[in-house]
Amino acid sequence: CKTCIVRYLETSKYCPICDVQVHKTRPLLNIRSDKTLQDIVYKLVPGLFKNEMKRRRDFYAAHPSADAANGSNEDRGEVADEDKRIITDDEIISLSIEFFDQTRQVPEWQYFILERKGNKEKEKSKEEVNDKRYLRCPAAMTVMHLRKFLRSKMDIPNTFQIDVMYEEEPLKDYYTLMDIAYIYTWRRNGPLPLKYRVRPTCKRMKISHQREGLNNSGELESDSGSDKASSPAGGIPSTSSCLPSPSTPVQSPHPQFPHISSTMNGTSSSPSSNHQSSFTNRARKTSINGSSATSSG
Repeated sequence: CKTCIVRYLETSKYCPICDVQVHKTRPLLNIRSDKTLQDIVYKLVPGLFKNEMKRRRDFYAAHPSADAANGSNEDRGEVADEDKRIITDDEIISLSIEFFDQTRQVPEWQYFILERKGNKEKEKSKEEVNDKRYLRCPAAMTVMHLRKFLRSKMDIPNTFQIDVMYEEEPLKDYYTLMDIAYIYTWRRNGPLPLKYRVRPTCKRMKISHQREGLNNSGELESDSGSDKASSPAGGIPSTSSCLPSPSTPVQSPHPQFPHISSTMNGTSSSPSSNHQSSFTNRARKTSINGSSATSSG
């Protein structure tokens, strides 16, 4: 800041950053303010410009002998916020809002409302749409709040989308009136000119398209499934006809080695197992009324 650099140059003649000699005898001659950086600071800090101008006016009022004739109006603190285009959050901004329509016809959403009204109310509604409205709003108000205000005042159904515009460019919902004034260099020579347009939303159309896509995909899947069922290669071949029944005797895969067992369907068939099963079939021990009896198969 100016106070720090002046205090530093009272004891040193070299730049504190690049260590270059500023001036041998009068280093303050080479100091000048950065107007661009100062404007950015004024816009970022709320109320800073107004307080600074007040401090300068109070200083020159308390020190009449101070030479301020050669300075500018800003140096003497005689510049208002409007002249400097500094906007604060709590400032009230005048704006105008009107319907954006190149053909100047009644919009589509308005017909939806006019169908339920009489002739006098229809004419009044048409005038309200075409007329320009003037509002006084805080500078911190966002475009989203302005859209909600328009929807409630103009009785716009929820099936329509509202766009707030500056000239022909739609504005973001998070833009404030202060942002719009800075971005589009509003000169305060009149109300902030804004427009709005109403168009049907596309949410329901997207959902219907998705449903149609799902139905089409389901039909394709059902058609492919029916084709697979009707095709001879689509079904799974049955293996029950290829497997032997339990009553069918199992032959050894090695006729010359009959003692080698063969496994089929998880069961082992061998001569020893057949011999054991025949032995169990010959004699069975049963218990009847507490007495044991042996019966032969």
